Amino acid sequence: MSCHLDFVLECSATKTRSTKKIQFQTLPCVASQVMEAVEARFSVPACAQTLTYNSTVLRGSENLRDHLVRSGDTFHVSYLSEGDCAEVSEAVEWLRKMVNELEACTRLPPVGVILPMSPAVEDLGVSAMHGSLDQNLSVSLFYPWGKERHVVNKLHFLHSGGLELLCRLYALVHTVDQWDSLPYWLQCVECICGQSLTNFMETFEFRRHVLKHNGLEMCFKSLLRCSYQDQGAILARQNDALLLHAMEVALYAVCNLSEVPECHLPIAQRADVLRQALDMSTSYLYTCKTSVVAVSVFICIAQSYDTHKYVATPGILERLIACCTHRETQHATEHSELLAFKCYTGLALAQLVIPSLHLIPTDLHAPIEKLMSQTLRSLSPPALKAYDSEEGLVWCTLLPYIKLLYLQPDRRRVDCEMTPTACSIVALSRDVILLCLHSALLREVHQSLLVKEKLVDYVVCLPWIVPSRSRPRARELVADLATSIGVDPPRLLTLAKATLSKQCQQGLEGIIGVWSARDIAARITTCN
Repeated sequence: MSCHLDFVLECSATKTRSTKKIQFQTLPCVASQVMEAVEARFSVPACAQTLTYNSTVLRGSENLRDHLVRSGDTFHVSYLSEGDCAEVSEAVEWLRKMVNELEACTRLPPVGVILPMSPAVEDLGVSAMHGSLDQNLSVSLFYPWGKERHVVNKLHFLHSGGLELLCRLYALVHTVDQWDSLPYWLQCVECICGQSLTNFMETFEFRRHVLKHNGLEMCFKSLLRCSYQDQGAILARQNDALLLHAMEVALYAVCNLSEVPECHLPIAQRADVLRQALDMSTSYLYTCKTSVVAVSVFICIAQSYDTHKYVATPGILERLIACCTHRETQHATEHSELLAFKCYTGLALAQLVIPSLHLIPTDLHAPIEKLMSQTLRSLSPPALKAYDSEEGLVWCTLLPYIKLLYLQPDRRRVDCEMTPTACSIVALSRDVILLCLHSALLREVHQSLLVKEKLVDYVVCLPWIVPSRSRPRARELVADLATSIGVDPPRLLTLAKATLSKQCQQGLEGIIGVWSARDIAARITTCN
């Protein structure tokens, strides 16, 4: 006997409320059946729904008979946004078929050879290349970021098993070490996998799910498909653009993952990956935006001080400094792009200089000083903000950079004397960090982040904390912040922590999370 249920649908993204009705052949037995019906009818994935009946939130496994549900009763469904349920399901089904077919014809390592393909798996690959699935899976379902619909698509994709299948497919393609051994359509599949992972990793939560499926190692393998020295010969090869694209999207994916703290050390320990990223950043085969992405990897991993011994080596640092010189000689590089690239290269170096000056070879002090001086003379916070806004660059945290401004170089660990050049690059490093921080805080997204991380007071205190040379920049930063969001005088406890951080060798690191004067004093004694 047919029945129906009424639904009040509330969308938080559009702030709309509507009443709908769904007919059923028989009354659903469990809540998940109701959620699946809502998904099929209104394109709201079950994983994104909050289903409520008589003010009780229902889990998917709950028996509706326990709640005495009858035909004609009303359920409330709240959700973030509608999604593209049909397209996501199509993509997941394609991934499932592709993985099943490839696993049937793949001889796993150590042989690492894909046997002759069946017509079925080749048809699947070709259909992805020439149909809408490539565009849907790698771009339109997940990108651009910041759209509620795309967040819902990612949740649906994740809960449908799509991410696990995508990572399995990426791994299967990499069972063949040589790019030229892959058929053209399978090379396209590798590009689809890399692009899809890159666009999927919008939040830390999504990135950590990728890490669970060994996504970082897969990205390393795509990034290292061809060494930089071989790239000149790539241009003469039939599928050169595809190979370059596979490596580029892998670099973007590694950059996304480098923002996750637990990835800092694994990336820093891969000297081959760091060299490849820097070599790609100097290549005329890639744009300056790719160079900014490459140096962003260094900015992120340098937030963890235990990575510095791997990054602050002559072979890596020389390449990092040389990147800017190479880009200056390439006339195709836009002036604004070049300045932004030099600034972010300076930021990466500044994160090494202040806490780990003793690791940086003295013969690199002068080139670092020259790079930072040129950047500070030629770039203003509004100009850098304009570039970042145009490219959609967003900082995931401000805390590491503010901590650096409070940190004093550990002279007890500096083996060499603090020469005038060494003192200069420490001071310039603070100014570069202030420039980047000032630029970031001109944008609303970062102002909100500053408030969220409870760091407003620490920024307001900067003019009292930084050395006299850097105080004009700090005052300008605070003045612009006050104009944008309004700031109150810092709390007395924050002032105390800011002032006492100068006496603590670890700066704010040891006391920022402490909330009583007694604990502050104890922490200072401990960290000294």
